[in-house]
Amino acid sequence: LFGYRDEEWQRLSDATCTALQLTNFWQDVRRDLGKDRIYIPLEEMERFHYSEEDLLAARFDGRLRDLMAFQVRRTRELFRSGLELIPRVRGRLRLDLRLFSLGGLAVLDAIEDIGYDVLNRRPKLSRARKALLALRGLLPLPISVKETK
Repeated sequence: LFGYRDEEWQRLSDATCTALQLTNFWQDVRRDLGKDRIYIPLEEMERFHYSEEDLLAARFDGRLRDLMAFQVRRTRELFRSGLELIPRVRGRLRLDLRLFSLGGLAVLDAIEDIGYDVLNRRPKLSRARKALLALRGLLPLPISVKETK
């Protein structure tokens, strides 16, 4: 967190930054496969009995759905933790944190909306959804984190 030295603020900032990076990984599973990259931890794939071979073969089934639901749930929790930082900062940084958090949470919602099938569809936000998020970011409304299905 640029310009701040408070350990608690750093922890909250780390939660938001980690959530944003993970969201990008989950959104781009298929694209990253095409670049020979896998960001889903192998231990977690094993926990859900889903192999690297399954992923490379683009097998979408209940195992991958459950694995991705787990990833989305965990990432939402990181966003939830990071939200505590927003009321503590001022000005442009507050707006940036609101917009980043709203956007990241919306992408996680989009992953859920496609049934966690990140192999056959890339979760995207429509222009209208992006415009609503931008407007919501400007308004001093609370940000809620929904529960993962």
